[in-house]
Order: sequence, then C-alpha cells, then structure tokens
Amino acid sequence: MKSERASVDMSSSYSSIRIRPELRAAQVERARRMTPALTLYFDEKYDLGKTVIPSSFRKVSLFECIRILASTEADVLEIPEPLWLRFAAKNLLLSGAWKLFGLMGRRRRISVAYAIENNDLRNLISPTGACHPLVERAARAAAGLFVRLTVDRFVFGSAASKVLYHSLDGVSKIPHRLIEELPARSTRPVPLDSTAESRLRAIFVGELDDRKGILDLTEAWTSVERAVPQASLTVVGGGKYATAVSQWCAEMPDSRTYAGFVQHDETARIISASDVLVAPSRRAGRWREQIGLPIVEGLSAGVTIVTTDETGLATWLRDNGHVVISEKSVRRDLPAAIIGALKTPLGRESVLATLPETPGRVASDSWLHTLVLPTSSEDRKS
Repeated sequence: MKSERASVDMSSSYSSIRIRPELRAAQVERARRMTPALTLYFDEKYDLGKTVIPSSFRKVSLFECIRILASTEADVLEIPEPLWLRFAAKNLLLSGAWKLFGLMGRRRRISVAYAIENNDLRNLISPTGACHPLVERAARAAAGLFVRLTVDRFVFGSAASKVLYHSLDGVSKIPHRLIEELPARSTRPVPLDSTAESRLRAIFVGELDDRKGILDLTEAWTSVERAVPQASLTVVGGGKYATAVSQWCAEMPDSRTYAGFVQHDETARIISASDVLVAPSRRAGRWREQIGLPIVEGLSAGVTIVTTDETGLATWLRDNGHVVISEKSVRRDLPAAIIGALKTPLGRESVLATLPETPGRVASDSWLHTLVLPTSSEDRKS
C-alpha cells in the first residue's frame, strides 16, 4: 500500500504524463531537457544497459498505469504513436480512460502524440502491400476515426510521417506541426585532426539483423577495402548475426572491428571518432525505418551519413548532401556510396551548420505539452 500511495503522490506533482511502451537510453537522456513529466513505461529496450533511471520514471503494469491516470492531477497525457499497431489496443484503452476520468472529475484534459511512423497504410494492413481498394478505403476511415478519438494534438517528426497520417480521414484537421527529428547543433569543438587516416573511419550501429542491412554492409565492405585500403569499419551492436559478424571482423582485424554491445555513452564516443555512419536499412514485413537513432547521433557528431531511402529523414539527408541510395538497389550501390563518402566526406562543420539550435524532439515536446490548444491556422498547416 505504501508504494501505491507513493506513486499516486508522485503523479500529482506533475502537470504532464508520458507513456513509453519500451524505455530507451536516449529517452532517459532527452527527458532532462524536456517538459517535467512523470514517465510511465511497460518494458525496457536492450540499449538501456546501465543507464541511471531518474525517479520521475516508473515501470508499471497496465492496471497500475490506468490507476495513476485516474488519480493524477496532470492535464496533458502523451500517448505512444497511434499507428504503432502492436500497441493500438492499449493506446485506445489508456486514452479512453484518461478522457473518461477527466470528464468524471470535470477537468479539462488533452492527449498528445509524437509521430514518426514512416510507411504506407497498405503496408500496415498487409506485409506484402497487397490490399483491395475497398479494404484500404475502410481502413483509412477506421484509422482516421481511431486517431481522432485518441489524439488532440500532433507533432510529426518527419515529412514522411505527416504524409501517412494526413492520408487518414479527418486527421489533417487535428492541430499539428512538422518538426523533423534532428539533433541540435553541437557547441563542442570540431575535431581538428584532418589527416587521411582520420577521414577513413566508417561505423555501423544497430541490431545485427536483416532489416538493418548488416549483411549488405559486410558484403559491400570487401569492395571498399580493395578501393580504399586505409578504410576501417567498426560494428557496434548485437543480435541475430553477432557471431557471424564477429568472425568476419576477425578475418581482417586491421580494417574491421567488432565492438559488440556497448553502453550508450561509449557508442556516442565511437561515432564521434568516425567520419561516415552507414545505415543501410531494409523493409521487413510491416516494419520500415522511422528515423534511425544512429543517424540522429551521427548527425550530432558531424558525421556523413550513408543510408537508404527507407528512413523518414531521407529527403532531408539528400537535400543536405548526405548519401541516400534506393533500398531496392542496396547490393549494387552500397559499395560505391561508402567509397565516395569515405573519400570525400562532408566537413563536420558543414554538417553541424545544417542542424537546428534546439533538438527537434525537444522542440516538439515543448509544443505538445502546452495545455492551451492552438487556435492559429499556422499550427494546423505546419
């Protein structure tokens, strides 16, 4: 009973609540710059590692979460992405409970969401993308109704996400903004080492599985080694192909390093010591790369990005000089893309100059967690 009373007391001291289905290290770190809020989460992602979790974060069951929503004095609830299909039923339950308890207490409450889903509705309906027009039409109407019932305010973290949500019936009428999920312009000094050796370091960070394209990278890297003997590759992450990648790196230790899983802070350090970050994401069933946390972290370090057109930031990256290749031609185009980026990377200062002063996710949070709903048409157009 004591722990239950403590959690209720904690919830009453915040005007906002965030729900995180799976807590990540980056979410903990970003929270320090965001609107003070109680964060309720159900599970933990592998990259959380030894991250110190603040007292404002609480791991809960679904029942505990509903109980807190019933008793809290908070006015703003940030729910998970509405089109995260695996969480959709819980989203409907939690947002419904949030509004019901608000009506019972005669209190004004709003629910908000940050959206980065980067897909086509047909692909969300069927992994193959095959969908009868009548089924698609019904899905657009049903999904639009679901979103309108659960969300009072949106921020889209990519232009691709905005296109997806606005294809749903009536969703474009919800107050919204487009604030792309870019890191802030760093104020740290740019590394002064500009020798050829320092410009030829590539890095891969992520799950070692098919959807992240690790096998495409290992295949392409043999061509890179022949064309650019000074090049070196560091692979960070674990997963399905961890053993195979470790053995592959051991074959050429001078140009390949397998770091395995490392803590988030150490990953950031390794990325900062690199010049090219390779993220050759591929589609896998209903999954498509939304943003790509390694891409964001690479940009924050002034690193040149080599990726596919699967990320929601593909247009922004291409417009700002990074290398974006078609997912359909990864095996053919990836070697040349990496070689070109290694030989002529973007200058770190020029990469950093393209970034905003405030991280996109932090700017989005500030707008989302303002209680007063916008009335300006500017907030409806973004």
